[in-house]
Amino acid sequence: MLYTSSYKKCLNGNKISISGDRGKSVDYQGECFSTLAPKISFWKIWHENIGKIPEEENNYYYIKKYYELVLKDLDPNEILNLLNNKILLCYEDNMEFCHRHIVAYWLELELGISVPEVEVDEYGNITIFDRPIWIKEILKKVIEETKKIKLKYLWKVK
Repeated sequence: MLYTSSYKKCLNGNKISISGDRGKSVDYQGECFSTLAPKISFWKIWHENIGKIPEEENNYYYIKKYYELVLKDLDPNEILNLLNNKILLCYEDNMEFCHRHIVAYWLELELGISVPEVEVDEYGNITIFDRPIWIKEILKKVIEETKKIKLKYLWKVK
């Protein structure tokens, strides 16, 4: 099983950071998996556009770029095997927009598994939380659009 959480909500467990800065700003000292970190190029554009363009448009851009530049060429089975029994960590609270939610939904969509968002107290007690479902809906749309474009390209090549 694989889980996601924020640094501040995961006080115990088999944690691994997937943040771009490896959790340095919260003094995280544990294991990191930078393969799933957002690329600074699109993160900067997204961040600079906060409050300047509609939030839905900006977040769609982020999800599309994250899928295209980070997830698209990864094997979800391999990621699951590498990170099995881990808690993927990033900064945002469970209902805030975050790339760990994109990762969780990507694995759910591609593998048909559940990747719960959790809080883990200092004793290892786990509480499961919701995450924003709209992220999954946008990701599903992005994946479908990407596959359609790929199919169109393949038909043109033949």
